[in-house]
Amino acid sequence: MSRILEGVGASAGRALGPVHWIDWDIPLVPHRTIRPEEVADEVERFAQARARALELVSHLQAETAHRIGQFEGKVFESQAMMIEDPDLIQGTLSYVRDNFVSAERAFDWQVLEMRIRMQESAHAMLVDRLADLHDVRVRVLSHLLGRGDPGDLVTDMDEPSILLGTELPPSIAARLDPARILGVVLSGGSRGAHGVILARALGIPVIVAVGRSLDSIADGDRLLIDGRTGEMRINPSPQAVEGFHRAIAQATHRREALQKVAGQPTKTKDGVQTVVQANLELPHEAEEAARLGADGVGLFRTEFLVIGRREIPGEEDQLREYRTVLEAFPGREVTLRTFDIGGDKFPLFLHLPPEDNPYLGWRGIRICLDMPELFGNQLRAAIRASADGNIRLLIPFVSTVEEIQRTRDMLTEAYAALGQEDSGARVPLGVMVETPAAVELLDLLAPYVDFVSLGTNDLTQYVLAADRGNGNLGKLYDPLHPALVRMYRRVVEESVRHELDLSVCGELAGDVLGVAALLGLGYRKFSVAVTGLPEIREVLRNVSAEGLSNLMRKLDRAESGDEIRRAVARYLTENGVLPDPVPIGLSGE
Repeated sequence: MSRILEGVGASAGRALGPVHWIDWDIPLVPHRTIRPEEVADEVERFAQARARALELVSHLQAETAHRIGQFEGKVFESQAMMIEDPDLIQGTLSYVRDNFVSAERAFDWQVLEMRIRMQESAHAMLVDRLADLHDVRVRVLSHLLGRGDPGDLVTDMDEPSILLGTELPPSIAARLDPARILGVVLSGGSRGAHGVILARALGIPVIVAVGRSLDSIADGDRLLIDGRTGEMRINPSPQAVEGFHRAIAQATHRREALQKVAGQPTKTKDGVQTVVQANLELPHEAEEAARLGADGVGLFRTEFLVIGRREIPGEEDQLREYRTVLEAFPGREVTLRTFDIGGDKFPLFLHLPPEDNPYLGWRGIRICLDMPELFGNQLRAAIRASADGNIRLLIPFVSTVEEIQRTRDMLTEAYAALGQEDSGARVPLGVMVETPAAVELLDLLAPYVDFVSLGTNDLTQYVLAADRGNGNLGKLYDPLHPALVRMYRRVVEESVRHELDLSVCGELAGDVLGVAALLGLGYRKFSVAVTGLPEIREVLRNVSAEGLSNLMRKLDRAESGDEIRRAVARYLTENGVLPDPVPIGLSGE
């Protein structure tokens, strides 16, 4: 009988296939004591196991960098640091020398101590690194116990399958073959875990945080999953399977058709010109975005320059990456978001004590203003890059006017440091509206900024007090909640009043229903993921801005996001532009 489970969507995509449980853990390490004269041998065995593990991690980093990308390869740097961690090494050696136990038993005890400390920490980075610690544990113990390579678990399968497990260690994720691994579903894990990042880069659908209910799925079951919504159907009916195949075929056909019109203007049916730009995670995505007809870059995330690094990125390194994107979009806007670190993104050089709630802690512009060396390098690199193109600076997580005033001051200092204080040209400065404070203060922020970009992701979780990564709050986390829709309209009104260029770069702009609702609220400039460019442009070409404006006015008194969503879905269905009105995981039944 078909059953439905829900988790947290961590990597978009749909998959259908048989279940394959994998367990890469070493659950029980035998307790073995040694004689005093054997201590030196155990110390040497431990040193050799660490050296071999470090060698394999370095190989995985190089292989991943070549196969997937340099940024993805950096996730293994934290594992290398763990293997060389002085506390881990000295703690293990102390157990061997003081308690006369084998190297494997001593190492396992020390790893357990580190795991307990991480689990007790509220620091999001440390929680996400649990999978890295687990990976290091399995890797070192495999050598000490003479076991095979755990990576073989995902290469020795009889047929393409959907993997099920507790977590996804990076060393396993780096070995995934999208032709054989159709999807991944985890009882634990998080969106920001390194293994999930690698799977996402490979285009493999992933669902995390399913919990204990995942244990109800057995080897031999078939699973239909949606990595965007987090929905899955166990042993789907023939109708649901038929719906899945039909949707995949339609999506493939539509993708091919949309690419043929990539270079055409994006005007609505009633002649309203819209701008559709790209959100970039990495510089190399710029070429594909340009090929798909993006009108520039509305959000260039720069965290790839710091995540996984042990030192502050230099000015020259940043300049090189910014120029790569500018070259793909000559004369067009490239909006560079300054380092949005903190929350769940912490560079290795950022040494922080645990925070009770890192999403409400030291992050975004707060960190940058407190670290002038970090921020100064980025501002100077952006100013220098502006000589080669139309670059803009977007400041994240703003909640006070003072933060923008101080940013202006640091920008002036950066010009002076470059000997350009008398230059008439200035890099346009914008603010990301993603906190309730920024919405309320937009009229006071306006004199200090040139443009505004609506960030719906964080704004949703802060307005609704709902963590977007919490699977238990999936239904509450709704970017079309009436309270948010009212805020979106206010942002339009204030931007028009103060003549600020306005765009949307949050995930809502990349959603078919979301972009239609935003168009109806008065937004005309959108920035979406590269893969979503063709679909969003097609939607905008086939709707009426006036028709959606009338619809959204009628929904001013809507009492729920579902009511708004149903009304917009009806409009799009009636106009023949809604590609998939029902989640594939729930269709056909």
